[in-house]
Amino acid sequence: MLCSKCKKPSDFVMEDGLCQACHVQSEVRRLEIIDLAREQHPQAGVIEIHDNATLSEGNDNGCYVAAWVWVEFAGTKFDKERGNTNA
Repeated sequence: MLCSKCKKPSDFVMEDGLCQACHVQSEVRRLEIIDLAREQHPQAGVIEIHDNATLSEGNDNGCYVAAWVWVEFAGTKFDKERGNTNA
């Protein structure tokens, strides 16, 4: 099999189509991008970015990083402290 990145033959190709060396390199880069996203959006408890976050990278100078965003229910129709049964 050939690695989809380096095009070198490999006895084993990962699910992402990469040989082990390219997969490791790709994973290191992905985790560094996630760390950068956390540095640029340091609102713990408001914006949470997991280690397994999905990245969407195109040709622009950046990428989207999937994150969890906290939505406050207090004072809304979803407020659980007001006894709303639609929770």
